[in-house]
Amino acid sequence: MAKREEFDVCVIGTGAGGGVMIHELTAAGFNVVALERGKSYTTANFTDDELGNLIRRSSLAPHQLESYRAEPKAPSRAGRFNNLAHCVGGSSVHWSAASWRYRPDEFKVLSSEGPVAGANLADWPIDYDELEPYYGKAERAYGVSGQSGSNPFEPKRSSSYPNPPHPFRSASYVIERGANNLGYHPFPLPLAINSQPYGNRPPCMRSGQCANYGCIVNAKASSLSVHIPPALATDRLDLRPESFVNEIRLDETGRVRSVSYLTATGEQREVYAKRFVLSAGAVGSAHLLKLSTSGAFPEGLANSSGQLGRNLTYHITAIVGFWTDELSHGIVGQTGQVAIDDLHASDSKRGFIRGGMIMENGEANPIYYAMNGVSQGLSAGTQTWGKPLKDYLRKFRHAASMLAIGEDLPREENGIDVDPTIKDHLGIPVPRITHTNHPNDIALHHYYEGKMMEIAQASGAKDVWKIRLPGFSDLEKGRSQEGSYHLHGTCRMGDDPSKSVLNRWCRAHDVPNLWVVDGSCFPTAGGYNPTMTIVANAYRVVEQMIREAKRLDS
Repeated sequence: MAKREEFDVCVIGTGAGGGVMIHELTAAGFNVVALERGKSYTTANFTDDELGNLIRRSSLAPHQLESYRAEPKAPSRAGRFNNLAHCVGGSSVHWSAASWRYRPDEFKVLSSEGPVAGANLADWPIDYDELEPYYGKAERAYGVSGQSGSNPFEPKRSSSYPNPPHPFRSASYVIERGANNLGYHPFPLPLAINSQPYGNRPPCMRSGQCANYGCIVNAKASSLSVHIPPALATDRLDLRPESFVNEIRLDETGRVRSVSYLTATGEQREVYAKRFVLSAGAVGSAHLLKLSTSGAFPEGLANSSGQLGRNLTYHITAIVGFWTDELSHGIVGQTGQVAIDDLHASDSKRGFIRGGMIMENGEANPIYYAMNGVSQGLSAGTQTWGKPLKDYLRKFRHAASMLAIGEDLPREENGIDVDPTIKDHLGIPVPRITHTNHPNDIALHHYYEGKMMEIAQASGAKDVWKIRLPGFSDLEKGRSQEGSYHLHGTCRMGDDPSKSVLNRWCRAHDVPNLWVVDGSCFPTAGGYNPTMTIVANAYRVVEQMIREAKRLDS
């Protein structure tokens, strides 16, 4: 009988967290097998098709299927509720590249705010000072373009951005003018998009297709462009795309022995390793652990705390559009060039706690915006046809918009489990999302929406309107966000095994050779785009993992 192949590490998922783990582990001499449910694409596969990338959201996740319900006892319905990319590189392939560091207080929300009724707040087991050097490492790896010190509210840093900021486009100056007129401090948005040649990747072509699109020249940093190529070059990575993992299996000692997965044709296979890293995102990681039941873990693997799949956070999204007399050139450049952070600090006098930031929102998708009625400020999902659509497209060169991302509060009831009836194309039960916004989230949404309208009006804009994208930013009374671009929680880390799934090193409290390294480990959401925090934390975790593995294996 042939000897069973066993890898040093099996990594499930190749996105922002998984990419770091794969790269660093192979560089350290470990033999790694990486399982990715999606296909492996090259730049030649990326297109500017709005229909596939934005409206159907199927170009990079053709088989994505989830179910959603607002309350635990409500019926669920099937659909695409989150903006995900299922491919090698994960959602880092189509992210906007906005690259932020979390503020120190965002790691200690429970300590700084105290308990809040209806929310399940928690402190992170780490703080900003511990993560700070890894933020610098993440920024250098991704080649972040920005101007250190231009945001007067940013936390202290020990290193500068490796690339200079991108030049503003016309709409950026309009928003900057409005912010200055209100006494705010606008600054260049830090972006993980090359403003000059960096890391064997070219500078940005300023085509406009960044958020929701794969970069056709790899100027945008991602796991696909930064981490996977050098890992493959070591000959220590066995990369297996189109591998749908459906179970994590334990041995008799309580350690993970193997994972079972289906190929694209439905063939069942099994892979063995000494250590396992789960990096499938806040939805995917919780879903797989929930699928992996046993006598020891009848409610899901590593779930002795009962917290697995709970505390899902989305980020609050608010968008405001407006017309400007100047040519906005919204079709040129990246997702946005200017940001405002003056309103981020938590202040309960506003009627809610926590906060967020405001940034210029890219206007590179005229058909999508018009089809959703946002060009005239219509209700979410209202479509524009005929002469109104043509009129909008003629005016598009004068369109501009702003986006606010705010911190939503974790609720224990919000989370991911396994849908009992709905299955995907391979017959695997889909992840079921349960999500209702806390009243604090809705108050925060309306506050930032109002502030962006003030900035637009102060810039001299005309016809300012609120943009409500279906399912993502419609937080009117009686409605909750059904999905998000940013996903966190579901496998929160903490020092107390009775209140968390993972320890401070993202290792499962219950399973000694299992790590979960993605946004699911976040105890709270923070008020910025999360990708750089995922990448920085992965660098922190893998450093400790390698150090310990070499000691134990020597």
